[in-house]
Amino acid sequence: MPEKYSLETVQNVYSYWGKSLFFYKSGVSFFGYYSYLTKKAVQALELKEGDTILDLACGPGLIFPLLQQKIGPKGRLIGVDYVPEMLHHCQTQIKKRGWKNVLLLNEDAAKLNLTPNSLDGIISIIGLSAIPDYQKTIKLCRQFLKPGGKIVILDGKNAKSKFINTLLKFFRWSKSYQQTDLIAELKKTFPQLTVKEYLFGTTFLAVAKKDSV
Repeated sequence: MPEKYSLETVQNVYSYWGKSLFFYKSGVSFFGYYSYLTKKAVQALELKEGDTILDLACGPGLIFPLLQQKIGPKGRLIGVDYVPEMLHHCQTQIKKRGWKNVLLLNEDAAKLNLTPNSLDGIISIIGLSAIPDYQKTIKLCRQFLKPGGKIVILDGKNAKSKFINTLLKFFRWSKSYQQTDLIAELKKTFPQLTVKEYLFGTTFLAVAKKDSV
């Protein structure tokens, strides 16, 4: 029987990566397209100066600088991650850059307790697939977003090609994420979800706006 994916799995895997940032960056490199894809993800949020944004499963905060460029010092950036070693890197970066508008939360994303209708945007880069209770997390995301607020998910998926999926087994560490159809789950809560695939169908960028109802 395969080991059940749990918060303990998350802690064990990502605390190791948190101690070796080089290997973490290598693992989320999108085969050299990390900068290109993350910029597209941030652009899809359509953030404005002064907005409040949640970086879900933020890891070491690699996209914090991109988000800060959009929201400015009057905005608010909330980063949540379950692994203290990851948030340590975030804190180091915050101190180095002198940011005063960042709140870090060391919590299980499925148990977040933020104010409903308080976020202008939510983004997750290779994070949602690493959250054990991703179904509940997705529902909470809709609750936290303001009407008209956007959620953007950049994550991995299986390709249509069996050959490519076989190759992926040599590059993806199976213990670092769950094998699940995130796109289908996202559409249950955000029916107007738009999805673009990249890298031969192994990566997707999903974008949705919360309706006013």
